[in-house]
Amino acid sequence: MRSRRNGTLESSKSLYSSISRSTDLSYNDSDLLHFIQENFKKRECVFFTKDAKSNDNLCKCGYSKSQHIEGTQINNQEKWSYKKHTKELLTDAFGDIEFENLGKRGKYIRLSCDTDAETLYDLMTQQWHLKTPNLIISVTGGAKNFALKPRMRKIVSRLIYIAQSKGAWIFTGGTHYGLMKYIGEVVRDNTISRSSEENVVAIGIASWGMVSNRETLIRNCDAEAYYSAHYIMDDLKRDPLYCLDNNHTHLILVDNGTHGYPSVEAKLRTQLEKYISERIIPDSNYGGKIPIVCFVQGGGRETLKAINTAVKNKIPCVVVEGSGQIADVIASLVEAEGTMTSSSVKEKLLRYLPRTLSRLTEEETESWIRWIKEVLENPHLLTVIKIEEAGDEVVSNAISYALYKAFSTNEQDKDNWNGQLKLLLEWNQLELAGEDIFTNDRRWESADLQDVMFTALVKDRPTFVRLFLENGLNLRKFLTNEVLTDLYTNNFSSLVFKNLQIAKNSYNDSLLTFVWKMVEDFRRGAKKEDKNIKEDTTEICLPEAPPIPRHPLQALFIWAVLQNKKELSKVIWEQTRGCTLAALGASKLLKSLAKVKNDINAAGESEELANEYETRAVELFTECYSSDEDLAEQLLIYSCEAWGGSNCLELAVEAKDQQFIAQPGVQNFLSKQWYGEISRDTKNWKIILCLFLFPLIGCGFISFRKKPAETSKKLFLYYASFFTSPFVVFSWNVIFYIAFLLLFAYVLLMDFQKEPTLLELFLYVLVFVLLCDEVRQWYMNGRKYFSDMWNIMDTLGIFYFIVGIVFRLQSSNETSWYSGRVIFCLDYIIFTLRLVHIFTVSRNLGPKIIMLQRMLIDVFFFLFLFAVWMVAFGVARQGILRKNEHRWEWIFRSVIYEPYLAMFGQYPDDIDGTTYNFEHCTFTGNESKPLCVELDSNNRPRFPEWITIPLVCIYMLSTNILLVNLLIAMFGYTVGSVQENNDQVWKFQRYFLVQEYCSRLTIPFPFVIFAYIYMVLRKLLKCCCKNECKQPSTCCSRNEDNETLAWEAVMKENYLVRINTKANDSTEEMVQRFKQLDMKLSDLKCLLKEIASRLR
Repeated sequence: MRSRRNGTLESSKSLYSSISRSTDLSYNDSDLLHFIQENFKKRECVFFTKDAKSNDNLCKCGYSKSQHIEGTQINNQEKWSYKKHTKELLTDAFGDIEFENLGKRGKYIRLSCDTDAETLYDLMTQQWHLKTPNLIISVTGGAKNFALKPRMRKIVSRLIYIAQSKGAWIFTGGTHYGLMKYIGEVVRDNTISRSSEENVVAIGIASWGMVSNRETLIRNCDAEAYYSAHYIMDDLKRDPLYCLDNNHTHLILVDNGTHGYPSVEAKLRTQLEKYISERIIPDSNYGGKIPIVCFVQGGGRETLKAINTAVKNKIPCVVVEGSGQIADVIASLVEAEGTMTSSSVKEKLLRYLPRTLSRLTEEETESWIRWIKEVLENPHLLTVIKIEEAGDEVVSNAISYALYKAFSTNEQDKDNWNGQLKLLLEWNQLELAGEDIFTNDRRWESADLQDVMFTALVKDRPTFVRLFLENGLNLRKFLTNEVLTDLYTNNFSSLVFKNLQIAKNSYNDSLLTFVWKMVEDFRRGAKKEDKNIKEDTTEICLPEAPPIPRHPLQALFIWAVLQNKKELSKVIWEQTRGCTLAALGASKLLKSLAKVKNDINAAGESEELANEYETRAVELFTECYSSDEDLAEQLLIYSCEAWGGSNCLELAVEAKDQQFIAQPGVQNFLSKQWYGEISRDTKNWKIILCLFLFPLIGCGFISFRKKPAETSKKLFLYYASFFTSPFVVFSWNVIFYIAFLLLFAYVLLMDFQKEPTLLELFLYVLVFVLLCDEVRQWYMNGRKYFSDMWNIMDTLGIFYFIVGIVFRLQSSNETSWYSGRVIFCLDYIIFTLRLVHIFTVSRNLGPKIIMLQRMLIDVFFFLFLFAVWMVAFGVARQGILRKNEHRWEWIFRSVIYEPYLAMFGQYPDDIDGTTYNFEHCTFTGNESKPLCVELDSNNRPRFPEWITIPLVCIYMLSTNILLVNLLIAMFGYTVGSVQENNDQVWKFQRYFLVQEYCSRLTIPFPFVIFAYIYMVLRKLLKCCCKNECKQPSTCCSRNEDNETLAWEAVMKENYLVRINTKANDSTEEMVQRFKQLDMKLSDLKCLLKEIASRLR
């Protein structure tokens, strides 16, 4: 310390003169240097005033005479005061501080205790580039070394989490002792990642004269703008000075020219806190200001003064009861009942601070009592939390409650209800908002809640969204195009948008494409507004005005669903029209996004939420169907442009929501479509019989759902209703298709001449009709046509048939003619297998067909494993037995075909030399026989039997036992999984067959060819004529749709009431069970006590 003061003034001058001459400074460093040079000072004692109590010839400032600067005068007259006897000089300690052996680095500065708070705040925000805080947490108390209680550690951890999540600054004493040390350690634990390190700001404000090893912080004379001080932490050093904490991000060292005097920083810290709390911040949720809260743990005299000062400055305090000392005194007095007297205060001091009180004089004791009384005069600024009850939410609730009480009782802000609501929304305090703000004597307009509603949406506060809706917010007026654009642009995850684009490109789905275009439309609109550039409307992807402005609720619901906001999306879903359609659309979107997400947990959450919405759709539709079947069926076919023009059935099928399709209401609707006007009570055999005996239709043999009003047209209407039924069309198609297969087989087996016969030409006509039907399906479905395996099989069958005709008609070439017949025979297999799809309508055969389809996938994976073993064994066997086989067909037979047959039990006979037959092979390779095995000098087979025989045994063991049983097990699992949901799977697959025949022309095969000719001619005539532009129809504009949606809204309310009542009943039931269990435990305790007393 002796060399610290010698020549300090001269060194400071030379220091700054050398800095000013430097030419290689960076822009930021030079700005920081000039700012600090102009605004920050240190203090040096310039009047030596001997301390009579000191034996070491020390000055009242704490330094010896030799440690004073040159030109120091002697003062023997006046009482020493830092304002009179110290002088401000340019500060010589600032820059980065690096802690030796720890690698920690932070910012620090030494400054005068009279520094202006505004200047210090500018340093932190403008020069140190700290973000404007959303909250200040000023921690006081616990400055001495002590073992922190585990519960207090939990409170500190929660405090740091709050600071990190809220973007807060934490003010502490900045030393490596007591509570400050533990706060630093928690900050360290929370700054592992870069993102959290930027959020946690721990600012230590300490006294320069109380810092140990502070000479290492003074800059060198040749230091330039950037300076890194290497600070040594010596925890074992025994002196009254403190080491700085290495985990604080910023250190402010307050200097008043003294050494060894604590609490010098208190005044500047108070001024800084007051200045920050009074700053006007437009975006603040605390009445346009930065909220500040004082957090008290333990503490003594200085802590009491800090609380007293905070309360006088209207700063709320959170006191931890159970942390000891002054915190317990104040907590006990806050909770005490009756009038507070000096004797009661003194009694609490004697109880919690007996040693401290015994060392105080009577005058000091009175000062303590006066300070405590002043604190307790403002109980609304004091919030007490008990250390034994401090859970995860207790600290957060205490801070939010303290801020709310201080804000609501402030004269300037007590009528600022919007500001109070923003504060409670920020801290998610729904109960306080419901009880204190939304009261019966206050009426809220919808416009008053729009700002907080937007914040609630962005911050994902579903309970507040529901509260605002219940208190008068009009969601449709709130959801303007500007609000939706802001949500989809500034509050929409780029990762979600990327996944949405990947899903759109992967599945080419109409709903995904529509939603992606909608999001892109909003983002493009925001970019146009930002750049203020007019672009041509032809660049917009959507051909017409986007439908979303007409359906803002659906747009908001989609926004919440895409970002997996589970509870928020449910609240918005309850407000939408067409809830069943919206739930199925959400299920479709979530399942599609889950398939492209790389994060397994995120994909699982999306799948879970998708299943919840599917369940909601099922339960809501069940509620609707039980009330009115006809309206419920209209709900199934209701479509909305906000969901890409799809209806409930289409979305459920695309999402593979089997549970929704399989429910009775949907199946009854499909049955009505399947039978048309024919009554579902009519037996199928009656309908099939009427296909051959037409007169039975008009004799009442077939019952219809509706009876015609005009009796004169009764017979005609019955025949028309019968033959236009999809089931009848299906039955005709099955009959004619079977006849087609019989004709095909007859031609192939009995009537395949050199020139096509009449029957064969008729067969060509039938295939042409099939081709026309497939073209019609492709024209109607577009790319979706090839997503169905049966459509691909139909296309292949017709293509091979055309190829067969090309070869077959070359009758002059025997080879081509025969090739054509072979192609026809193979094509017959494809046409015959097409019958499998027809019988999916059967309740018994349908699930079995689905099993076969899934078992084919199992076979594919099995063949891959089997091919590995087969090729390995076949190549090794061929190489061991034979030498240089050049015939590819025999190599294939030996390497692939014979090992394949061995899997079915055909033992290879050429691996045993004792039974090898040379008559069945050839040595030259010129005969149609396999090549003989290689011989040795004795004309005996050369291959070693001790290798070939075990090799075959191992191969057959692996394939016949292991692989085949693996395939059987896979088949068993597949059959079991389908069998569990046998009925549900069949009902889901049945939908496709019903829709296929409902979309077909109601003319039986093959007479439908005339309808196709008529459709082509009409299309050609339309192309020749001028088409009139038709205005696109707007959904939800018809009275029928509005009535259906209004009725669904009523059913939705009934459904929500029912599930809420069920949840409440289950909760009450659990409460009753717990009460019964508690009574039983009480009885058991009494019984044990009685037994114990008897034993004694």
